[in-house]
Amino acid sequence: MRTLELRRHAPRDPDEDRLLPAGQAMALEVGRNLPGGYTAIWTSPAKRAAETVAWFLRGLGQQLPQEHGVVAGLASPDGATESVRQLLASVPEGGRGLAVGHTPLLETAATELTGTPVAPLLECEGVALEQDDDGAIRVAAEYRRDG
Repeated sequence: MRTLELRRHAPRDPDEDRLLPAGQAMALEVGRNLPGGYTAIWTSPAKRAAETVAWFLRGLGQQLPQEHGVVAGLASPDGATESVRQLLASVPEGGRGLAVGHTPLLETAATELTGTPVAPLLECEGVALEQDDDGAIRVAAEYRRDG
């Protein structure tokens, strides 16, 4: 089994592709409560996604794993589902990956891959996808700010 956690980026500056100070603080706090143990981490090309990962890891106290990168498909309406499928397949067996991107692309990818509707994600919220040994993908958990 392998797991890929999909998370929406933290609140951004409306005029620039960077996090607001409140977004940095939110990502730091969320990071303190992440499941962790990530063997691989990916972000969309947006600076706000990379900054969110950095603050998550700071809160978690985890270093960036050796397996990491920027995935253009995480920001593409035409490529998000296939990108998420490929990222999940590249998580090592028994491992846990993290991908930070954008709404509604993450929710659409999760819904298309699992057949389970995923409600819109607020900033820093997420969903974990698990792939069984037989290749079936399911929603394993949803991480919402209200519980």
